Amino acid sequence: MRLCVVTTHPIQYMAPWFRALAGDAELSVHVIFFREPDAQQQGAGFGQAFNWDVPLRQGYSSHVLDVPAGWRAVPTTWSRLREALLASKPDAVLITGWNEAGLLAAYPLARMLGIPVVLRGEANTLRRRSRLKSTFHRLLLRFASAVTVIGKGNRSFYIAHGVEQHKLFDGAYFVETERMLSMSQMHAAERQQLRARAGFAEDDFVFCFVGKHVAFKRPLLLVQAAALLRDRGFKVKLQFAGLGELTEEIRLRAEDLSVPVHFTGFLNQTELWRAYIPADAFVLPSTNAETWGLVTNEAMLFGLPVVVSSQIGCAQDLVRPGETGYVFSDGAESLADAMHALLQDKAAAAAMGQRARQLVMEHYSMHNATAGLKAALSSVCA
Repeated sequence: MRLCVVTTHPIQYMAPWFRALAGDAELSVHVIFFREPDAQQQGAGFGQAFNWDVPLRQGYSSHVLDVPAGWRAVPTTWSRLREALLASKPDAVLITGWNEAGLLAAYPLARMLGIPVVLRGEANTLRRRSRLKSTFHRLLLRFASAVTVIGKGNRSFYIAHGVEQHKLFDGAYFVETERMLSMSQMHAAERQQLRARAGFAEDDFVFCFVGKHVAFKRPLLLVQAAALLRDRGFKVKLQFAGLGELTEEIRLRAEDLSVPVHFTGFLNQTELWRAYIPADAFVLPSTNAETWGLVTNEAMLFGLPVVVSSQIGCAQDLVRPGETGYVFSDGAESLADAMHALLQDKAAAAAMGQRARQLVMEHYSMHNATAGLKAALSSVCA
Protein backbone atom coordinates (compact mmCIF):
# COMPACT_ATOMS: atom_id res chain seq x y z
CA MET A 1 0.00 0.00 0.00
CA ARG A 2 1.40 3.38 -1.04
CA LEU A 3 1.07 6.10 1.59
CA CYS A 4 1.96 9.79 1.34
CA VAL A 5 2.31 11.78 4.55
CA VAL A 6 1.69 15.52 4.24
CA THR A 7 3.08 17.62 7.07
CA THR A 8 4.65 21.01 7.70
CA HIS A 9 8.30 20.25 8.55
CA PRO A 10 10.56 17.52 9.99
CA ILE A 11 9.88 17.00 13.70
CA GLN A 12 12.17 15.09 16.05
CA TYR A 13 9.54 12.78 17.51
CA MET A 14 7.92 11.92 14.15
CA ALA A 15 11.09 10.99 12.24
CA PRO A 16 11.53 7.62 14.02
CA TRP A 17 7.95 6.72 13.13
CA PHE A 18 8.48 7.56 9.48
CA ARG A 19 11.56 5.32 9.48
CA ALA A 20 9.59 2.50 11.08
CA LEU A 21 6.75 2.89 8.57
CA ALA A 22 9.27 2.86 5.72
CA GLY A 23 10.59 -0.45 7.04
CA ASP A 24 7.13 -2.03 7.15
CA ALA A 25 6.80 -4.60 4.37
CA GLU A 26 3.10 -3.77 3.94
CA LEU A 27 3.70 -0.09 3.26
CA SER A 28 5.50 2.13 0.78
CA VAL A 29 5.86 5.51 2.48
CA HIS A 30 6.78 8.93 1.12
CA VAL A 31 6.71 12.04 3.31
CA ILE A 32 6.02 15.48 1.84
CA PHE A 33 7.24 18.41 3.94
CA PHE A 34 6.25 21.99 3.23
CA ARG A 35 9.60 23.30 4.44
CA GLU A 36 12.76 22.44 6.37
CA PRO A 37 13.62 25.04 9.06
CA ASP A 38 17.15 26.30 9.52
CA ALA A 39 18.84 26.55 12.91
CA GLN A 40 17.47 30.03 13.58
CA GLN A 41 13.90 29.04 12.75
CA GLN A 42 14.24 25.82 14.72
CA GLY A 43 15.28 27.79 17.78
CA ALA A 44 12.17 29.98 17.90
CA GLY A 45 10.94 29.97 21.50
CA PHE A 46 13.99 28.09 22.78
CA GLY A 47 16.19 31.15 23.20
CA GLN A 48 18.95 29.99 20.87
CA ALA A 49 19.52 28.71 17.35
CA PHE A 50 20.15 24.98 17.05
CA ASN A 51 19.71 21.85 14.98
CA TRP A 52 18.38 18.64 16.50
CA ASP A 53 21.19 16.15 17.09
CA VAL A 54 19.15 13.18 15.84
CA PRO A 55 18.52 12.50 12.13
CA LEU A 56 15.21 13.90 10.90
CA ARG A 57 15.16 12.92 7.22
CA GLN A 58 17.18 9.73 7.10
CA GLY A 59 15.81 6.23 6.64
CA TYR A 60 12.69 7.07 4.65
CA SER A 61 11.70 8.70 1.36
CA SER A 62 10.85 12.40 1.60
CA HIS A 63 10.42 15.56 -0.42
CA VAL A 64 10.47 19.25 0.61
CA LEU A 65 8.13 21.60 -1.26
CA ASP A 66 10.04 24.65 0.01
CA VAL A 67 6.96 26.85 0.54
CA PRO A 68 6.43 29.40 3.32
CA ALA A 69 3.54 29.38 5.76
CA GLY A 70 0.53 31.67 5.40
CA TRP A 71 -2.43 32.15 3.11
CA ARG A 72 -0.43 33.96 0.44
CA ALA A 73 1.59 30.81 -0.16
CA VAL A 74 -1.47 28.57 -0.64
CA PRO A 75 -1.53 28.78 -4.47
CA THR A 76 2.14 27.77 -4.63
CA THR A 77 1.65 25.09 -1.99
CA TRP A 78 -1.39 23.74 -3.85
CA SER A 79 0.50 23.55 -7.15
CA ARG A 80 3.63 21.91 -5.76
CA LEU A 81 1.69 19.52 -3.55
CA ARG A 82 -0.49 18.50 -6.49
CA GLU A 83 2.60 17.67 -8.54
CA ALA A 84 4.13 15.70 -5.66
CA LEU A 85 0.96 13.68 -5.07
CA LEU A 86 0.51 12.92 -8.76
CA ALA A 87 4.13 11.76 -8.94
CA SER A 88 3.81 9.55 -5.85
CA LYS A 89 0.47 7.99 -6.86
CA PRO A 90 -0.48 7.09 -3.28
CA ASP A 91 -3.38 4.85 -2.29
CA ALA A 92 -4.02 7.21 0.65
CA VAL A 93 -2.65 10.39 2.17
CA LEU A 94 -2.05 10.98 5.89
CA ILE A 95 -2.42 14.65 6.86
CA THR A 96 -1.10 15.77 10.25
CA GLY A 97 -3.71 18.24 11.43
CA TRP A 98 -4.69 21.67 10.13
CA ASN A 99 -2.50 24.14 12.01
CA GLU A 100 -1.61 26.15 8.92
CA ALA A 101 -3.15 27.23 5.64
CA GLY A 102 -1.18 24.79 3.50
CA LEU A 103 -2.47 21.81 5.45
CA LEU A 104 -6.03 23.11 5.14
CA ALA A 105 -5.60 23.21 1.37
CA ALA A 106 -4.32 19.63 1.32
CA TYR A 107 -7.71 18.14 2.27
CA PRO A 108 -9.78 19.28 -0.72
CA LEU A 109 -6.79 18.79 -3.04
CA ALA A 110 -6.41 15.13 -2.07
CA ARG A 111 -10.12 14.51 -2.46
CA MET A 112 -10.15 16.25 -5.87
CA LEU A 113 -7.40 13.85 -6.94
CA GLY A 114 -9.46 10.91 -5.71
CA ILE A 115 -7.07 10.07 -2.86
CA PRO A 116 -8.61 9.01 0.50
CA VAL A 117 -7.55 11.18 3.43
CA VAL A 118 -6.52 9.81 6.82
CA LEU A 119 -6.25 12.49 9.51
CA ARG A 120 -3.94 12.45 12.52
CA GLY A 121 -4.39 15.63 14.54
CA GLU A 122 -4.04 16.86 18.13
CA ALA A 123 -7.25 18.83 18.76
CA ASN A 124 -9.28 18.12 21.90
CA THR A 125 -12.33 19.46 23.71
CA LEU A 126 -10.41 21.32 26.43
CA ARG A 127 -10.31 24.59 24.52
CA ARG A 128 -13.51 26.58 24.00
CA ARG A 129 -14.24 27.45 20.39
CA SER A 130 -16.66 29.82 18.74
CA ARG A 131 -19.67 28.47 16.89
CA LEU A 132 -18.11 29.68 13.63
CA LYS A 133 -14.86 27.79 14.28
CA SER A 134 -16.74 24.64 15.31
CA THR A 135 -18.76 24.81 12.10
CA PHE A 136 -15.53 25.15 10.12
CA HIS A 137 -14.09 22.09 11.86
CA ARG A 138 -17.21 20.08 11.03
CA LEU A 139 -16.86 20.98 7.37
CA LEU A 140 -13.14 20.22 7.28
CA LEU A 141 -13.55 16.84 8.96
CA ARG A 142 -15.91 15.74 6.19
CA PHE A 143 -12.86 15.48 3.93
CA ALA A 144 -11.37 12.75 6.14
CA SER A 145 -12.23 9.17 5.19
CA ALA A 146 -10.66 7.93 8.45
CA VAL A 147 -9.13 9.42 11.59
CA THR A 148 -6.45 8.00 13.87
CA VAL A 149 -7.11 9.02 17.48
CA ILE A 150 -4.26 9.98 19.82
CA GLY A 151 -6.21 10.05 23.11
CA LYS A 152 -9.51 10.43 24.91
CA GLY A 153 -9.85 14.19 24.50
CA ASN A 154 -8.94 13.88 20.84
CA ARG A 155 -11.65 11.26 20.33
CA SER A 156 -14.21 13.45 22.10
CA PHE A 157 -13.35 16.33 19.77
CA TYR A 158 -14.03 14.28 16.65
CA ILE A 159 -17.29 12.86 17.98
CA ALA A 160 -18.46 16.34 19.03
CA HIS A 161 -17.77 17.56 15.49
CA GLY A 162 -19.75 14.89 13.70
CA VAL A 163 -17.19 12.20 12.83
CA GLU A 164 -18.88 8.79 12.79
CA GLN A 165 -17.55 6.16 15.18
CA HIS A 166 -16.66 3.75 12.36
CA LYS A 167 -14.19 6.30 10.98
CA LEU A 168 -12.23 6.52 14.27
CA PHE A 169 -9.26 4.24 14.85
CA ASP A 170 -7.27 4.00 18.07
CA GLY A 171 -3.74 5.21 17.63
CA ALA A 172 -1.50 6.77 20.27
CA TYR A 173 0.61 9.82 20.93
CA PHE A 174 4.13 8.65 21.56
CA VAL A 175 7.81 9.43 21.79
CA GLU A 176 10.68 7.15 20.78
CA THR A 177 10.26 4.57 23.53
CA GLU A 178 13.37 2.51 22.88
CA ARG A 179 15.70 5.50 22.80
CA MET A 180 14.24 6.98 25.99
CA LEU A 181 14.50 3.67 27.82
CA SER A 182 18.05 3.20 26.59
CA MET A 183 19.09 6.64 27.88
CA SER A 184 17.36 5.94 31.18
CA GLN A 185 19.23 2.68 31.69
CA MET A 186 22.57 3.90 30.34
CA HIS A 187 22.75 6.95 32.61
CA ALA A 188 20.96 5.69 35.74
CA ALA A 189 24.27 5.31 37.58
CA GLU A 190 24.99 9.03 37.12
CA ARG A 191 21.99 10.12 39.19
CA GLN A 192 23.84 10.90 42.41
CA GLN A 193 26.62 12.71 40.59
CA LEU A 194 24.11 14.87 38.69
CA ARG A 195 22.17 15.62 41.86
CA ALA A 196 25.30 16.62 43.76
CA ARG A 197 26.45 18.85 40.91
CA ALA A 198 23.05 20.57 40.89
CA GLY A 199 23.11 21.11 44.66
CA PHE A 200 20.50 18.46 45.50
CA ALA A 201 20.93 16.57 48.77
CA GLU A 202 19.92 12.91 49.11
CA ASP A 203 16.78 13.77 51.07
CA ASP A 204 15.68 16.60 48.75
CA PHE A 205 12.63 15.92 46.60
CA VAL A 206 13.33 17.30 43.12
CA PHE A 207 10.57 18.25 40.69
CA CYS A 208 11.62 18.90 37.11
CA PHE A 209 10.18 21.06 34.35
CA VAL A 210 11.21 20.31 30.74
CA GLY A 211 10.46 22.52 27.76
CA LYS A 212 10.37 26.06 26.48
CA HIS A 213 10.22 28.71 29.20
CA VAL A 214 7.18 30.47 27.77
CA ALA A 215 3.99 31.87 29.28
CA PHE A 216 1.48 29.21 28.25
CA LYS A 217 3.56 26.49 29.94
CA ARG A 218 3.30 28.46 33.23
CA PRO A 219 6.75 27.68 34.67
CA LEU A 220 6.35 30.45 37.26
CA LEU A 221 3.38 28.59 38.72
CA LEU A 222 5.72 25.73 39.61
CA VAL A 223 8.02 28.13 41.45
CA GLN A 224 5.08 29.49 43.44
CA ALA A 225 3.88 25.99 44.32
CA ALA A 226 7.38 24.95 45.43
CA ALA A 227 7.55 28.02 47.69
CA LEU A 228 4.26 27.01 49.33
CA LEU A 229 5.58 23.51 49.98
CA ARG A 230 8.82 24.81 51.43
CA ASP A 231 6.76 27.00 53.75
CA ARG A 232 5.08 23.77 54.90
CA GLY A 233 8.48 22.37 55.78
CA PHE A 234 9.21 20.14 52.78
CA LYS A 235 12.70 19.95 51.27
CA VAL A 236 11.55 20.69 47.74
CA LYS A 237 13.92 21.78 45.00
CA LEU A 238 13.38 22.39 41.30
CA GLN A 239 15.21 21.65 38.08
CA PHE A 240 14.35 23.57 34.91
CA ALA A 241 15.53 22.13 31.59
CA GLY A 242 15.31 24.27 28.49
CA LEU A 243 15.40 27.98 27.75
CA GLY A 244 13.02 30.72 26.71
CA GLU A 245 11.80 34.24 27.21
CA LEU A 246 10.91 33.59 30.87
CA THR A 247 14.19 32.00 31.99
CA GLU A 248 15.52 35.07 33.74
CA GLU A 249 12.13 35.82 35.31
CA ILE A 250 12.00 32.27 36.67
CA ARG A 251 15.45 32.74 38.16
CA LEU A 252 14.54 36.03 39.82
CA ARG A 253 11.20 34.76 41.13
CA ALA A 254 12.87 31.69 42.61
CA GLU A 255 15.40 33.91 44.38
CA ASP A 256 12.63 36.15 45.75
CA LEU A 257 10.73 33.13 47.11
CA SER A 258 13.89 31.33 48.36
CA VAL A 259 13.25 28.30 46.15
CA PRO A 260 16.47 26.46 45.17
CA VAL A 261 16.47 25.96 41.40
CA HIS A 262 18.97 24.36 39.06
CA PHE A 263 18.91 25.33 35.38
CA THR A 264 20.32 22.83 32.88
CA GLY A 265 20.05 25.19 29.91
CA PHE A 266 18.98 23.93 26.50
CA LEU A 267 19.24 20.16 26.09
CA ASN A 268 19.25 18.50 22.69
CA GLN A 269 17.63 15.13 22.06
CA THR A 270 20.63 13.00 23.03
CA GLU A 271 21.04 15.01 26.26
CA LEU A 272 17.47 14.69 27.58
CA TRP A 273 18.52 12.22 30.26
CA ARG A 274 20.15 15.14 32.10
CA ALA A 275 16.68 16.61 32.63
CA TYR A 276 15.01 13.50 34.05
CA ILE A 277 17.66 11.33 35.74
CA PRO A 278 18.28 13.67 38.73
CA ALA A 279 14.56 14.26 39.37
CA ASP A 280 12.07 12.52 41.65
CA ALA A 281 8.97 13.71 39.77
CA PHE A 282 7.92 15.71 36.75
CA VAL A 283 5.54 18.69 36.55
CA LEU A 284 3.78 20.15 33.51
CA PRO A 285 1.60 23.11 34.57
CA SER A 286 0.62 24.26 31.04
CA THR A 287 -2.62 25.85 29.90
CA ASN A 288 -4.79 24.25 27.21
CA ALA A 289 -2.52 25.76 24.56
CA GLU A 290 -0.56 22.53 25.20
CA THR A 291 -2.70 20.09 23.23
CA TRP A 292 -1.02 16.96 24.65
CA GLY A 293 2.34 17.45 26.40
CA LEU A 294 4.71 14.82 24.97
CA VAL A 295 7.34 15.61 27.60
CA THR A 296 5.00 13.78 29.97
CA ASN A 297 5.49 10.60 27.93
CA GLU A 298 9.25 11.16 28.14
CA ALA A 299 9.22 11.67 31.89
CA MET A 300 7.17 8.53 32.45
CA LEU A 301 9.55 6.46 30.33
CA PHE A 302 12.31 7.70 32.64
CA GLY A 303 10.32 6.24 35.53
CA LEU A 304 9.01 9.48 37.01
CA PRO A 305 5.57 10.06 38.53
CA VAL A 306 3.94 13.13 37.02
CA VAL A 307 1.86 16.11 38.08
CA VAL A 308 0.07 17.76 35.16
CA SER A 309 -2.54 20.42 34.59
CA SER A 310 -6.11 19.35 33.89
CA GLN A 311 -5.97 21.74 30.92
CA ILE A 312 -3.65 19.60 28.81
CA GLY A 313 -4.63 16.70 26.60
CA CYS A 314 -2.55 13.93 28.15
CA ALA A 315 -4.02 14.36 31.64
CA GLN A 316 -6.99 12.06 31.12
CA ASP A 317 -4.90 9.45 29.30
CA LEU A 318 -1.58 9.23 31.10
CA VAL A 319 -2.43 10.23 34.66
CA ARG A 320 -4.20 7.72 36.84
CA PRO A 321 -4.47 9.55 40.16
CA GLY A 322 -2.55 7.76 42.88
CA GLU A 323 -1.13 5.26 40.38
CA THR A 324 0.97 7.19 37.84
CA GLY A 325 0.72 10.73 39.23
CA TYR A 326 -1.76 13.49 39.94
CA VAL A 327 -3.76 16.14 38.09
CA PHE A 328 -4.25 19.65 39.47
CA SER A 329 -7.06 21.96 38.46
CA ASP A 330 -5.64 25.49 38.56
CA GLY A 331 -3.51 27.83 40.60
CA ALA A 332 -0.43 27.43 42.79
CA GLU A 333 -2.37 26.04 45.78
CA SER A 334 -3.89 23.24 43.71
CA LEU A 335 -0.51 22.43 42.18
CA ALA A 336 1.17 22.44 45.59
CA ASP A 337 -1.46 20.02 46.93
CA ALA A 338 -0.86 17.60 44.04
CA MET A 339 2.91 17.80 44.56
CA HIS A 340 2.35 17.32 48.31
CA ALA A 341 0.69 13.98 47.60
CA LEU A 342 3.98 12.72 46.13
CA LEU A 343 6.07 14.14 48.95
CA GLN A 344 4.41 12.05 51.63
CA ASP A 345 6.24 8.85 50.66
CA LYS A 346 9.28 8.95 48.39
CA ALA A 347 9.30 5.16 47.91
CA ALA A 348 5.63 5.19 46.94
CA ALA A 349 6.32 8.00 44.47
CA ALA A 350 9.10 5.95 42.88
CA ALA A 351 6.72 2.98 42.56
CA MET A 352 4.22 5.26 40.83
CA GLY A 353 6.97 6.19 38.38
CA GLN A 354 7.47 2.54 37.49
CA ARG A 355 3.75 2.12 36.86
CA ALA A 356 3.84 5.26 34.73
CA ARG A 357 6.64 3.78 32.62
CA GLN A 358 4.70 0.56 32.13
CA LEU A 359 1.56 2.43 31.07
CA VAL A 360 3.37 4.37 28.35
CA MET A 361 5.24 1.30 27.12
CA GLU A 362 2.06 -0.73 26.79
CA HIS A 363 -0.45 1.79 25.49
CA TYR A 364 1.28 4.91 24.14
CA SER A 365 3.95 3.54 21.85
CA MET A 366 4.92 3.71 18.20
CA HIS A 367 3.55 0.18 17.81
CA ASN A 368 0.09 1.34 18.93
CA ALA A 369 0.20 4.31 16.56
CA THR A 370 1.20 2.11 13.62
CA ALA A 371 -1.52 -0.43 14.35
CA GLY A 372 -4.13 2.33 14.36
CA LEU A 373 -2.82 3.85 11.14
CA LYS A 374 -2.79 0.51 9.33
CA ALA A 375 -6.33 -0.23 10.45
CA ALA A 376 -7.43 3.18 9.15
CA LEU A 377 -5.64 2.59 5.83
CA SER A 378 -7.27 -0.81 5.45
CA SER A 379 -10.69 0.78 5.92
CA VAL A 380 -10.19 3.43 3.22
CA CYS A 381 -8.30 1.28 0.73
CA ALA A 382 -10.45 -1.84 0.90
